[in-house]
Amino acid sequence: MDDFPAWNERRVLVTGAAGFIGRRLATRLAAAAARVTGFDRLRPSAQAAGIEFRQADLRDTETLGDAVAEAEVVFHLAAANGHRASMDEPRADFADNVMGTVSLLAAVARRAPRARVVFASTRQLYGPAESLPAGEGHTVAPPDVHATHKETAEHLVRHSAEQRGLPFSILRLTNTYGPGQPTAGPAAGLTGRFLGDALAGREITILGDPGLLRDFNYVDDVVDGFLRAGGREARAGTWNLGAAPVRLADFAAAVFRALGEEPRVRTAPLPPGFEAIAIGDFHSDWSAIRRDLGWEPAWTLESGLAETVRAMRSGTS
Repeated sequence: MDDFPAWNERRVLVTGAAGFIGRRLATRLAAAAARVTGFDRLRPSAQAAGIEFRQADLRDTETLGDAVAEAEVVFHLAAANGHRASMDEPRADFADNVMGTVSLLAAVARRAPRARVVFASTRQLYGPAESLPAGEGHTVAPPDVHATHKETAEHLVRHSAEQRGLPFSILRLTNTYGPGQPTAGPAAGLTGRFLGDALAGREITILGDPGLLRDFNYVDDVVDGFLRAGGREARAGTWNLGAAPVRLADFAAAVFRALGEEPRVRTAPLPPGFEAIAIGDFHSDWSAIRRDLGWEPAWTLESGLAETVRAMRSGTS
């Protein structure tokens, strides 16, 4: 996607700019000559040129208000991660994902009332699939606290936009992987854990059924989706991202192929508590965003994993 004409000198705010996807998005916007403010309660491990960074919690209303002032587009990616973790710490997840969004939207209404908000949501809020691939009209039945809070935040984003008479954009993300992603902890997710284990010379352990279907997006394809959704001419909408479905066992094997190694994969039962939030086979129908915004994955699983491994091995991620 040719970013420069669309973003030259536009004021944008990226929340969650120290995170995996947010940092990549902020860097891409800065390279496209946008006037970028990054916002996160954590400091980025490396700060790209052209990004003014504000370190604070979203509930720090003064710092947030200054950061959002006069923004034309607000990319809201700041969130607590971890579907299982949210079941253990529901109040913390609520504070980060719901109250943080409330605080941001209030700041937008006060300091940047003409700003378009582009929100990062999750396909997990659909719950177990009634049919596949699952489109945006699929029943919403969040199986865990995190997905429930993401659904709440979606409603808040829509309401704020309607109150201000502006379009909104919501992207329901699937499994994202790529350079710079965490490889341990709740934020790593399945893809980060697989990559971390393989890069460390360990076998990959698949919890539960290795034949489950999932779809996987390379991070630059996800960033492209955000850029399209935040474009001046983009219509309001809620869209899935996605890709061709792949079995978990095949994804794990593809990680080892990217490393030039023979697959070393084992399976183990789901840990206690995971059964309650397991959704079975799932992959998203992303035909709507292809139709409305011209988005489709540009990276294959093989090319995306090859670039991820190259970047992680070289320390350039």
